[in-house]
Amino acid sequence: MSDKNTVLERLSKRDAQRLEKLQKAHKAREEVDASDENEEYFSGAFKIKSEYIEDMLSQIPTMDSKVLPSHFDNIKREVNELQKYVITSSFFLKEFNMRKYLGIVQNLQTKCYELEDRYVPRKKFGFTKKKLLKSNTEKQSSFDENDTAGKADSNKWDEKLFGFDSLENKVLSLDSDDLFQRDVTLRNLKNCTIALKGVMGTLHMTNLDNCIILCGPVTSSVFVEKCTNSKIVTACQQLRMHTSSKCDIYLHVTSKGIVEDCSEIRTAPYNLYYEDLDKHFNMSSLDRNINNWDRLDDFNWLAPDIPSPNWSVLDTAKRVNNWDEWWSKSPLPCNG
Repeated sequence: MSDKNTVLERLSKRDAQRLEKLQKAHKAREEVDASDENEEYFSGAFKIKSEYIEDMLSQIPTMDSKVLPSHFDNIKREVNELQKYVITSSFFLKEFNMRKYLGIVQNLQTKCYELEDRYVPRKKFGFTKKKLLKSNTEKQSSFDENDTAGKADSNKWDEKLFGFDSLENKVLSLDSDDLFQRDVTLRNLKNCTIALKGVMGTLHMTNLDNCIILCGPVTSSVFVEKCTNSKIVTACQQLRMHTSSKCDIYLHVTSKGIVEDCSEIRTAPYNLYYEDLDKHFNMSSLDRNINNWDRLDDFNWLAPDIPSPNWSVLDTAKRVNNWDEWWSKSPLPCNG
């Protein structure tokens, strides 16, 4: 026990030293007038901040599992702050170098998510969420916290969620200022159109029926679970789709998407457009030249030489080519 306390004390001391170093970097940043900023100063401050995050990541294998959730939250907060630092410095950074710094941030974010999946596997999707916007009738609905007994854990009300829950026949939207690097949740929606014009950290969609989701870039992962008869237009680094059916996905994904326990999934290339889309893609650091929209991995289909019957490429004649008229109307109720 004493050995364990010694290790924890040493780690705590190291963390305090790193925190002090980072605080000095933050203080130095605040003392520099924006007009005097230059890339040399930025590079030094960025190095300090990114190394601090790397140190936090390196501690994970040695930490007690009880403190890991809060530790991951702290890492994500630092990564988000670092990304904001890069973007707010864009007025003097060359575009090539800005992409380079955003790429480093993306790698730190990805490493964080991968380690969280490994060391905190029981946490639902493994991402911090913020406050969810309640519907006006949520307290009287079947999804009320007091009425969730007997329902799946994923339907429990969580005050930390951010997004939309338990709505029907609505047109819903969130803009860039609301969305920036947030973890967004869409849950228990029917016959709704959801417009998300901005850069998100992650996007979770659970129990959507006959919905249209039009969204800007997601810097990390999009999770789809228990969704049916819906059209989803999204750009992300990673797609994970579970227990869903009869959905069309207009997709930009830089790694291979994953489907599991799904059927009748159809894919097409991402073709959304809105005024700030190019700007948002640059902010997300997603590579627009890499798109694996037609290369999904089906975890229920292991035959390498035979295509999975659970998903296919959407025929060009059946694709929506222009989403302009879809932003402002909810889809008709599904007869099924």
